[in-house]
Amino acid sequence: MRIAVITPHTLLNLGLKHLFQRYFDISPALYNRVDDFFDDTPEQFDAYLLFADTLMAYSDFFLPRKSRIMLLTASHENPTAPFAPVLPVHEDEEALIERLESFVEQLDRQAENLSHDLSPRETEVLKLVAKGFMNKEIADQLNISINTVLSHRKNLTSKLGIKTVSGLSFYAMMNGYISDIDNK
Repeated sequence: MRIAVITPHTLLNLGLKHLFQRYFDISPALYNRVDDFFDDTPEQFDAYLLFADTLMAYSDFFLPRKSRIMLLTASHENPTAPFAPVLPVHEDEEALIERLESFVEQLDRQAENLSHDLSPRETEVLKLVAKGFMNKEIADQLNISINTVLSHRKNLTSKLGIKTVSGLSFYAMMNGYISDIDNK
């Protein structure tokens, strides 16, 4: 599992790296500067830990990946986010570990569901449908027949329960298959 920790706080980043390595055998990539993160290959990560201001400043990238984000907060209270689990950085070690463990388990479940739900070719077709390609264009781009494209689309509809192109596009964006940037 590839995790990116993106904060300007070196000590916080190193502490999170230590916790992930010690308790989960995961070595996250650390980024003190958001520019460095985007200079790398940001799509390669399975999860992102960051503060809300970073999320909002780069919402085009992060919002479609919201199910793979844990927000860091400096608040002593137990804040709730409408779409992402939070990690109050002032909690004791045991509470931090419990929250991280819950997040890692959530990521594992998501990965399991995604890998079992869509085949690699179905994922390619989903991305192209979401980008507005027509069946013939998809067939040409993937070097497959139109009938094969139609079969993949039928499988997508069956597996996801989504029948419209706009619904498939929304699903693809909200689950990180494409981002707004991909459509431009």
